Amino acid sequence: MLFDFAIDAARSVLRSLGGAEQAIEKHSPIDERLHDAVDGLHRTADALDKHVEALEGLALSLPALTEVLGRLSDQLGELLRLATPLEAAEHEVGGISHLFRRHHHAADAGKDAGPPA
Repeated sequence: MLFDFAIDAARSVLRSLGGAEQAIEKHSPIDERLHDAVDGLHRTADALDKHVEALEGLALSLPALTEVLGRLSDQLGELLRLATPLEAAEHEVGGISHLFRRHHHAADAGKDAGPPA
């Protein structure tokens, strides 16, 4: 009888553990999904950190870029200022060049055209 009491107690414990084991197995997919979700959040946070680092690098480079673009704008303005007289000279040469072109009169055009085909 003493052994019956011990066996009944063991069976009772095993039944309660068996139920707990089933409950754990039943809830474990939820835990697995939570772990997956937490891992996803960690990956997202790491990606956001990398994006923030890239944006900080861009923000740090903007003043230097602004300065370089300002100098480029100044240089282009100077180039345009220097090109204005060259454009005027080119225009004058274009106007003078018509003096050296051959002018054909209507009578000469017939002679130069050759025999009709």
